[in-house]
Amino acid sequence: MGTSKIAKKIDKLEAEAEALRKKAEKKGKQLSDQVVDKVEDLTADDDKGGKTGLFVVLLGLGAAAAAFVLKRKRDQELDEALWEEPRSL
Repeated sequence: MGTSKIAKKIDKLEAEAEALRKKAEKKGKQLSDQVVDKVEDLTADDDKGGKTGLFVVLLGLGAAAAAFVLKRKRDQELDEALWEEPRSL
């Protein structure tokens, strides 16, 4: 039994969403590594005030929270799209 046009479109969208997810995870990992490196640099520097280090940590936490929220939103939109036009079995 052949797949319908809608099923093909859904498969294509799922593949694109998966590629975007992998790209976002890679970028998130890079940013998190940069934050960790920066925090280590700032904590090793005792001459500077602790405010800069705290700012960087809070900035990193904010970026991680934003990435998490965007990922959840994308997952929800994908789920809604699948519910709107389910595949034929």
